[in-house]
Parts: sequence; structure tokens; C-alpha cells
Amino acid sequence: MATSVAACSLALAACGSKGEAGASNGAGSGTLTIGASLSLTGKLAREGQLTQEGYQLCQDKVNAQGGVDIGGKKVKLAIQYQDDTSKPDTAAQLVDQFNDKGVKLILSSYGSANTEAQAAVIERNGQVMVDSAGADNKIFSKGYKRTFAVLSPATEYASSIVKAIADLAQPKPKTVVFLSADDGFSKTVTEGGMATAKDKGFTVMQPQYFPNGASDVSSSLTKVKGEKPDVIIGSVHLVEGVAIVKQAKELGVTPAGFGETVAPPTPDFAKTLGTQAEGVLGSSQWTDSTKGEDKYFGTAKQYAADIQKKFGHAPDYHDAEASAACLALVMAADKAGSTSPDKVRDALAGLDTTSFFGKIKFDSTGQNVYKPMAVIQVQNGKAVTVWPTDSAEAKLIWPGTKP
Repeated sequence: MATSVAACSLALAACGSKGEAGASNGAGSGTLTIGASLSLTGKLAREGQLTQEGYQLCQDKVNAQGGVDIGGKKVKLAIQYQDDTSKPDTAAQLVDQFNDKGVKLILSSYGSANTEAQAAVIERNGQVMVDSAGADNKIFSKGYKRTFAVLSPATEYASSIVKAIADLAQPKPKTVVFLSADDGFSKTVTEGGMATAKDKGFTVMQPQYFPNGASDVSSSLTKVKGEKPDVIIGSVHLVEGVAIVKQAKELGVTPAGFGETVAPPTPDFAKTLGTQAEGVLGSSQWTDSTKGEDKYFGTAKQYAADIQKKFGHAPDYHDAEASAACLALVMAADKAGSTSPDKVRDALAGLDTTSFFGKIKFDSTGQNVYKPMAVIQVQNGKAVTVWPTDSAEAKLIWPGTKP
């Protein structure tokens, strides 16, 4: 295996400098190598592991159909993984290491901080990266031309929850407060959510911030308890999201409903909280009722069944967005007929397709602003789609929390 990887790396190094000659060498090696630095340990390990699952299923599906068509020759897809330990500096260094080995096509790490660090290196090295999990709009405000995100931007994460509540909740709540981790992604989420809440006529209270990765958010909850907000929305990841719900119960903070980013669609959320998770809303990049299909994964329902079969758990959107990123890179290489990073980059810029993940199309900054997010609610221990209504699996239960 080491020999084939080395040979493939040399082939990709050639394609980075010799265009079509590189595509021929890549096809001749019989393997298309893609590099992926992932958060397999550290504070984002669970999300990183789900991301790896999504990448791995993509490799399996593509290779089951003979591989990637590069200039009329089928080559097998091989994803190389490295653990960045959830640290942005390490994630960036690993992209450089891939480049040193001639690996020019990259799948992103998990999270906005890691992806932002990688994007600068990608641009410098002339590599190309498809981003599966770095949603912060700020990544795409720096003029980068070689990073493309399949997922909806960060500003939509909390905004979608606000829109769902405004559309569906009866009686309509009046006051909203945001509890947010202090990382860049979560702050962008909060800014977008607050703007939407004000636009929808809610009274928006002063947001409360706590350290990224915090498992104790009781101080923030205590500060808002006396204000008795109708809705608490967490701009969080899994650890903080679990903490908000659990500690709110302990402190007697009882809004009509909770909404959170990232955490509720993750299977570990309901598993950890049990009945306390009931009624919590969450925003999701993907659900198994998402419309669209493609030749590798089929429909969203088929994708869900494949994740369940291979990994023994229901899929969440971290799996799906990772598979979609891999799919976009494969489709771009196929469209380009080459593994040249410049030609793959150009093919990505022009990609406009439907898939099991929904629409994949990039604006001039590299963001996929064309795919809406969904809102789920935990009902009977399962995350079900409640908004938008044209893809809803169940009706919103409101109030979402029991007195």
C-alpha cells in the first residue's frame, strides 16, 4: 500500500505542474489520492469521526462503480487520513505535508477554525480543497479562489431555527436569547440569528458567551434566568449543546423552547440527554427527507440506509456533508477529465448539480448559498424534520419543553 501511495503522490505532483500530462500519469497509477486532515482526537473528535465516515462511504461508493473517470480511464479513489487533533495549526501543517508528497486535492478538516487555517495554505500551495464542515462566512471574505464549501453558510444555522419558530410556533413567542460559544463560527451564527430574530419581530435579549468547548455554562444560564426568555438558542457544538439543556433543567430555566445548532441532529445528543432532549430544535445541513439524487448515493433515504448499514447508527448531517464534499471533488475531476488542481478548481467553480445532499453550486466566493438548511426537532428520541414544511416529517410540537 505504501508503494502505491508513493507512486500516486508522484503522479499528482506531476499533474500539479504539467496539466494533462499529470492526468495521464494519475490514470496510469490506477489511483486518485485525496488528502484529508481530520479531527480524530481532541475536542472535536466526535464530529471529526462522523466526517471520516462520510468520506469513507464516498470512497466505497465511487470505487464500487469502478472509480473516477479521468480522461476516459477509471482510477480508484484513495483517501489518505491524518489526525489534526482538533487544532487549526496542525490542520494547516498537514495540508503542507500533503503538498510535499504531491497530493494536491484536499478534503477539509472538521470545523471553521481548522478549515480557515487550511484555506490559506491551500491558496499558497496551489492546491484545491472542498470544504465539508467550515461554515463561517469569514473564511470566504478573504478572496480565496481554491476553497469551495458544499454546506450552507454559518449565518443560516440559527437563522433557520428562528424562521421555523416564527412560521410554526403557536402561540408565537416574544423574546429570544442567544447563548454562544466564543469561537468565530459560533459568533457568526449568533450574529446571523439575532439579525433574523429582529427582522421577524422578536425581542432579542443580550447574548451570553462562554468558552468554546465548555461543559459548564451555568453562569450564562443564571444571567438569563431572571429575564425568563421564551426561547433559548444555543450557537454551539455537541458538548456545549448538551450542557445548556442539562444545566437549564438543573437551574430551573424553563423557556417555551430550546433551539441549538450542530448538536441536536447528532445521534449522541438524544442518547446523552435521554428525555431531556425531547422538543429541542436543531438546524441541520441535511436530513433523510432532503430532495435530490445522484448516481453514486441515490436519494437521501438510500444514503441514510447505507450509513446505518455500514456504521451501525442513524446518519446525521456531518456524515452527509462530508460525503457531499467528496462527491463534489469526484464530479469536478470527472468533469475536468484531469487531476490537475487548476482544472479541477475550474470545474468546481462551474459545478451546478443536484445530489442526495441537495443542490451543489458555488457562488463567486466559493460558498454554496443555494442549498437551504432544515430544522429538526427531537421527538420520541428521534430527530425529525419539521421545517421547511414541504419536506417535513412531523409537525412542530410547541411549547417544546414541558413545564
